[in-house]
Amino acid sequence: MNAEDENPLKKKISRRKALSTAGKVAVGVVISGVIAGVGGYYAGSAAAAPKTIKETLTETKTVTAAATTVKETVTKTVTAPGAATTVTAPAKTVTVTKTVAAPGAARPYEGVKLTVLCHTGVQAGPWHAYKEDIKNIFGIDLEVVEAPPEELYSKGLLGLKSKPADYDLVQFNSAWIGDFEPYLQPLDDYVKKADPGWGDVLPGFRLFRNMWAGKIYSWTLDGDTFMFYYRKDLFDHPEEKEEFKKRYGYELGPPKTWDQVRDIAEFFTRKAGDTLAGSKLKKDFFGYADQAKRGRVYYWYLFRWVPYRAAEEGGIPHYFDPDTMKPLINTPASVEALEAMKDILQFSPPGVLGFEWTELFTAAMSDSVVAMWIHWPDEGDRFQDKLQPLPVENPPEPQLGFCPIPGVEKDGKLYRYTLIDTAWELGIAKNSKNPDAAYAVLYFLMRPDNALERVMAPTAKIPSSNHDPYAYSQFYSPRWRAEKPWVGPFLDAELEALKSPYPLLRIPGGFEYLDALDLAVSECLSGAKDPKTALDDAAKKWDEITDKLGRERQKEFYHKMWMVPLVF
Repeated sequence: MNAEDENPLKKKISRRKALSTAGKVAVGVVISGVIAGVGGYYAGSAAAAPKTIKETLTETKTVTAAATTVKETVTKTVTAPGAATTVTAPAKTVTVTKTVAAPGAARPYEGVKLTVLCHTGVQAGPWHAYKEDIKNIFGIDLEVVEAPPEELYSKGLLGLKSKPADYDLVQFNSAWIGDFEPYLQPLDDYVKKADPGWGDVLPGFRLFRNMWAGKIYSWTLDGDTFMFYYRKDLFDHPEEKEEFKKRYGYELGPPKTWDQVRDIAEFFTRKAGDTLAGSKLKKDFFGYADQAKRGRVYYWYLFRWVPYRAAEEGGIPHYFDPDTMKPLINTPASVEALEAMKDILQFSPPGVLGFEWTELFTAAMSDSVVAMWIHWPDEGDRFQDKLQPLPVENPPEPQLGFCPIPGVEKDGKLYRYTLIDTAWELGIAKNSKNPDAAYAVLYFLMRPDNALERVMAPTAKIPSSNHDPYAYSQFYSPRWRAEKPWVGPFLDAELEALKSPYPLLRIPGGFEYLDALDLAVSECLSGAKDPKTALDDAAKKWDEITDKLGRERQKEFYHKMWMVPLVF
């Protein structure tokens, strides 16, 4: 990955850029499928006979105020590049759904112009897909302004500050809320009058992404979080299960604690030529891997830190002492978590300290040399079919397993949490000339049927979005589970994981705090510092950042972050 991946607030683009090919392929399939289906022009070689293609397009228009569906069939003729002859081909029907106002119905914002600032590329897809629908229903002319993620913060903040605002709607990272809050329109009153499904949004996203200081400032676009993945084909192998129980005294299965992860990682780490799943290994195999490259390795430390600290506190842990803003990242349990992280390196692939998104995905899914790992939802909701067979002579059918991130058990209680990543939200500018119209657009985009279309992408309506699910109606969607049956078990596992959410730090200076922690973790894993020294140094840096930004001011922001009803 490149240098821009070093910024945790740019995480989305870095991992999504690695996946952008999938989005392009999806678009390509739609386009080439139409052409190849009616004439085969792109199905053959470059020397294939050029031809004129006749295509039938069926448009389905859904009328909003009447129980009617209008279908129009339009026949058009297009000539392939360089065509010398005309060939009549069977017409292919493509169905496109469009929403329009009922005949005679007034469009409430006729002539209003709105501007939305959004993430460039595939994440802008839903805006372009629904732009015509928004015009048909509301009469709103929507201008879509795209910006790369490294520009969204500065461009969005400057645009929000303008009077009137340059952008009526803004896509922003939830970590920026401390800076964006003064310029965003609270949505509470709007939601009371017209609710697109506030209760449908899972508590982890509602509380730790959309709310700030007890008010609603945004709506989730992308339900980014993390899952624990394991090789189900390996865990279910009868010989492996028998040998594991003989050696460790308990059943082999999805790990519930980090101690169990350590046992399983040790058990499955083997050399080429050894036996794995009843067959001879072709190359070395490893029990576990983190995404351990400097820049975002702090995530993988926090996966341990949260439950270790929770067990230490006896409940939900804090990054800082809420009264003094003293850092709590170097407590005895914090040090123990980092020691455990370093210990498991012995069961990881060589070069793991250089693993970013692509390297971990490749090692686990493509090379299939890792038994367990933690990642974003991509492997589960988009790329299960990319899992390759185990590197043995007679591999079983590849199967991917998933479960919540393991925790820590103390005095008979299991402390286990799922980290809610800071990711993409949609807000309305306080200085918008047309805030009511802007909310109408937000409502339309977040309506359950349209929101499902976004997170299911690619679909006929939206080729790609890179948006992950965040609402109950999406996780339980009969349509999604029917159209993509393999996604059901993953959605069930993710929904279970999200019952115990924990927020990523999201106060001003968040990047500096997390980068200091990231450096400490990297220095420990590389052997440059022992765990305690590394974390003590990070805590000193956190104090410096707090004093630089103003301790009382930071305390106020930290309190705002936690002003949520802690009922999951």
